[in-house]
Amino acid sequence: MKKQLLFENQVSFGVSDIHDGKMRFFGGDEQEIIANQTKLGELIELNGEAVARVRTTYDTRSEYTDYREITEENLKEYSILNSEKDIPVTDGLVTKCKNVGILLPLADCLGAVVFDEKQKIVGILHAGRHNIEQNGPYKYIQFLKENYGSRPEDLKIYCSPYAMSYHITALNMTMEEAAMEQFKKAGILPENIIDEQIDVAKDDNYPSNSSGDLDKRFAIVVKQM
Repeated sequence: MKKQLLFENQVSFGVSDIHDGKMRFFGGDEQEIIANQTKLGELIELNGEAVARVRTTYDTRSEYTDYREITEENLKEYSILNSEKDIPVTDGLVTKCKNVGILLPLADCLGAVVFDEKQKIVGILHAGRHNIEQNGPYKYIQFLKENYGSRPEDLKIYCSPYAMSYHITALNMTMEEAAMEQFKKAGILPENIIDEQIDVAKDDNYPSNSSGDLDKRFAIVVKQM
């Protein structure tokens, strides 16, 4: 697990790798997964009760751009200590609370950390194929504009490790090309996007579905400082 500070030390960020254990439940010992996620939360100095999780499913949905806010009042429902089946399904979360973290399990998909210094908001978008095909990155920025008064030119984005060259057939673009195009279309300034170019399909430190790791996940977690 690795911790770093983003956006001029205003956001604490943690990321696991393949050596830190599974970060999403696919059968087996759910308590082991919760323990792994809890340990990642502790990396940014939060206990499990203070960390919400982005839980995304694909089998029963047709829309993949559901974004919600985490508050102190609804945090328990989204907590990583909750059972997998009881955590609401979303495609991205946002919070104004400085004592609340957001965690997202990942394989090939892009986990985009979005920060608004002026509105004091931090969030994570789960930008996978389904989300990107439905213009999800653009819609996430619109969600912040409409609900919190965020200005796209003020927003800063940090990209998790992801399958950069994964080809999205419906768009005839790579995941990297499509996500960046949609962020920029939404008004995000190119200089405000940090992408460390870690391709999970080529880096053995991270599980990747396209590399055959179908039941493994790493995870990212963030909180405002």
